[in-house]
Amino acid sequence: MPEIIEIEFHSKYLSDFQLSRLVQASLRKYTVAITAYISDAVIIEDMCLGVFFDHFQEDGTYLTANGGIICTTKIQKAWKEGRFWLLETEEGNYLVGSFKRGGGRRSFLELLRSCERLKSED
Repeated sequence: MPEIIEIEFHSKYLSDFQLSRLVQASLRKYTVAITAYISDAVIIEDMCLGVFFDHFQEDGTYLTANGGIICTTKIQKAWKEGRFWLLETEEGNYLVGSFKRGGGRRSFLELLRSCERLKSED
């Protein structure tokens, strides 16, 4: 019998594609603990802005409301596991479920390119 997954949204409408990406991401095991799943991600000044889901406080004591807007602290590391990108910040590890249309993926690729340039200059 298939599992039933219940998802509530409080402040943001997501497409079926975005929802399916978040569900796929939540079913996978990762090499690090995931602090939150982010949809509609865009990178601004080395930080990720997007809609968050399953955001846990670092000590794991409570869960904040799903569907809110989050702006992470500065991204220190980015890597791909399976089909998803993970971002490491001082606050924790965030999984990008989908990028914002019209520039989200482009902003992320620019971040990766700028990091590669910095590495090559060292």
